[in-house]
Amino acid sequence: MRVGLVNKVVPADQLMTEAKKMAKKFAARGAVAISLAKSCVNEGLRMDLKMGLQYEHKCFALLFATEDQKEGMNAFVEKRKPNFKGR
Repeated sequence: MRVGLVNKVVPADQLMTEAKKMAKKFAARGAVAISLAKSCVNEGLRMDLKMGLQYEHKCFALLFATEDQKEGMNAFVEKRKPNFKGR
């Protein structure tokens, strides 16, 4: 935690409770973006750095064609919570 490799450390008996809290936060975000972020991590492990960065760039660009991206930007500008649809 001191060097920034983890966000939080909890006792073992609280692990599942904290993991579920974090999962709820992630689930409230845009599903398409979360899915592509997971893909970048998983696929990136199978690539060298250059290819991994190219893949991440491609995924990032794809997100700009989603309804959720437009909703997120509008919500930000309008200072409200976004209502993501997973599209």
